[in-house]
Amino acid sequence: MSLADSPFINRLHTNYVPLDSEVLEIRSLLVDPANELARLDAQIKEAEIALDQLKKQRALLKLPIDAHLALISPMRRIPQDVLLEIFFSCLPTEHNALVDPAEAPLVLGRICRHWREVAYSVPMLWSSIHIPSLDYSTASQNILSSFERTVKAWLERSAPCPLSISFFDKIHPRDILKENPLEIQLPAVSRRLRHLALAGHSKFIPPLLRLGAADLPLLRRLRIRTTIDITDFTNVFQIPTLEDVALAIFTPVNPLSLGLPWSQLTRLCLNCFPVWTENGSAGGLDVRGVSDVLRMCPNLVHCEIRVTRESDEGLPPDTPPISLPHLDTLFLSNWNLRSRILAVPNLRFLRIGDVYSRKASTLPPNGCLSADIDPNQFTSPDWLRSLLYLFPTISHLRLSSVTQAISPDDLALFCPPHNLCPMLTHFTTHSPAAEFSDAAVLAFIQARMAMPTPLQQFRAHFQRPMEIDIVPELHSFIADGLEVALEYSPSSEWVFDSRSGLHDIDFSD
Repeated sequence: MSLADSPFINRLHTNYVPLDSEVLEIRSLLVDPANELARLDAQIKEAEIALDQLKKQRALLKLPIDAHLALISPMRRIPQDVLLEIFFSCLPTEHNALVDPAEAPLVLGRICRHWREVAYSVPMLWSSIHIPSLDYSTASQNILSSFERTVKAWLERSAPCPLSISFFDKIHPRDILKENPLEIQLPAVSRRLRHLALAGHSKFIPPLLRLGAADLPLLRRLRIRTTIDITDFTNVFQIPTLEDVALAIFTPVNPLSLGLPWSQLTRLCLNCFPVWTENGSAGGLDVRGVSDVLRMCPNLVHCEIRVTRESDEGLPPDTPPISLPHLDTLFLSNWNLRSRILAVPNLRFLRIGDVYSRKASTLPPNGCLSADIDPNQFTSPDWLRSLLYLFPTISHLRLSSVTQAISPDDLALFCPPHNLCPMLTHFTTHSPAAEFSDAAVLAFIQARMAMPTPLQQFRAHFQRPMEIDIVPELHSFIADGLEVALEYSPSSEWVFDSRSGLHDIDFSD
């Protein structure tokens, strides 16, 4: 009998307990099917053995085929100039090349002899290097020696190209090394240095700061971030070829005393913080200091600067404007712009707030301005009105704050009768403390869409529930191309957690 005709079909997959006589009947039913199953298992085993033999035969045949195909691989016949273009495309673009065997350019020499010969013979592939911090007190001598040889060979391969070197070092608890590999090797290549970045706090930083114009005749870009007192190590700052300088200094130094070639700088980033002493704070920049810096840099194209020192004296009312005719990007922090002190006719990007963020906003059209503003930078109730009056060409505006509330009155500044920012096309706000309602948002959008230059995009994030759905009221605008994105994330309420604190208690005997 086939199991398909089994009298127990209706009992299968249930909790039914068969009688003793039914147990014997079931066993009798399974004899022939079990024999058939054993026969099929034997056939499968034989087939698997045959399949294994076929796989081995295939592998033996495939090896010489693959070897011959490798001989005619297109990659073997690629012209060297094309191969070099591929090599250059493998190099990092956001930072200097890493001393990492899995990254270009080192990995390019690990593929085959031909690639290694090509890579090692092209100095431009080795024209940048980032040298990380090593713990010289705990790393084995083999690791240190291998690292030193790698850096030395790297720098030799780069000759005669101009170099970009970034170096990070730190204080080691058991720092017993008397000389750093970079400190030994840098003088030999210093005359080829075009870009230099130093970050760290170890004793190896000051000797590098003593290098002057004779040691660094090609230096254009300088980046320094340190807590070391650099007051007595200012040679590197006075190199006349410098055009791009970024300083993050956490010691009592006034940037104005460094002797930088201010009038030649096209890029400048200053985050110089004061240090508190018994006689008060020392170092840093107040509003007047920032004003003096900007006035000495008429050729700036990109500027990031932070006011780090409070002062009872602001700028005099009759302070003449600071002309920066080439300035494209300006990031300011802790400076409340209240007057037209800056003459910046070509400004494209403005950020008032955190100068550490370097991601630019959406590219505005010619003649317009993209602005990211943090309301936390201001204390006066009319902060926004005063600022926006200074920059009427804003087309892309982002208001972002963690604590400072953006009120309905702020939103109303963009509507009649004020009509601030008449060229505004993109508006974004991300403020958990935003106080304006969905109805205010609707009124804002409707008012801006009726202006000669209508909105193209409105984005807002609220830390509250939706009050009313305004999207249906905006369908006609959306159909004409308006992009609207509204996000609501209500504050989460407390939820009982029976396991709260369980892992903080020791239950061991």
